[in-house]
Amino acid sequence: MEQGSEQESGAVSNSAVGRLTVAVAEAQGARGSMEDRHQLRLTSDGAWGAIFDGHGGARAAELAAAEAAQLLPNLSPGDALRRLAELTAQETSGACAVAFRLQADRLEVANLGDCELALVRSGGIETLTKVHRLSDRDERQRVLAAGAAIEGPYVVDPRTGDGVMPTRVLGDQPYHHLGVSSEPDECATQFSEGWLIAACDGLWDVLDPAELPPLLRGSPEDAVRALLKLALDERRSGDNVTVIALHKKPADPAG
Repeated sequence: MEQGSEQESGAVSNSAVGRLTVAVAEAQGARGSMEDRHQLRLTSDGAWGAIFDGHGGARAAELAAAEAAQLLPNLSPGDALRRLAELTAQETSGACAVAFRLQADRLEVANLGDCELALVRSGGIETLTKVHRLSDRDERQRVLAAGAAIEGPYVVDPRTGDGVMPTRVLGDQPYHHLGVSSEPDECATQFSEGWLIAACDGLWDVLDPAELPPLLRGSPEDAVRALLKLALDERRSGDNVTVIALHKKPADPAG
């Protein structure tokens, strides 16, 4: 599935290999432009994907998505995001990001900002990402120590009055000196069966992961359509929305 661009509202694509089925949906929503970008691929033994939620323009997200296609097959998601941070360090636009790589039953995840990833399995729901906003005490303390001002949810440059909400991002060069970081959070876990849902804050700002299970009763394509509809039509998210759904069937006990 190729890099997301300015597609029509509700664009959906899907694919399947072996026990894995994936789908991705994106919509511009009420925003004046589409600044989300994504990558998603199935491989012989798993899958990898990423969502880049741009702000202040789409350039940082566009650059990151294009380069991610070369990096994620060969690097951990955390190292891929670090490399993308280097490539976008001078960009004035910014992007939040979530990236994952599944190889056999090993899942690696990394994120920056407020793009998140959750697993829904027979044992329950688990969010594998951390939201990097001022609501997190450590994030707040870091930007304050660097000299940032705070106005509501925004990290503000006291010299210009300009602000940004996420505290860890790709790009956003004007905020680096204020403690806005490009160091991702990352984790790894076993993932042998169940659902993986990754999305930008256009979904997560209006949906708690605990609400996911009833929406995951069909195929991944059904799931991304249902999540897009809920975010945009029912809960009136005012943002761009991009959602990736991956379903991994349990292994056949007969081999």
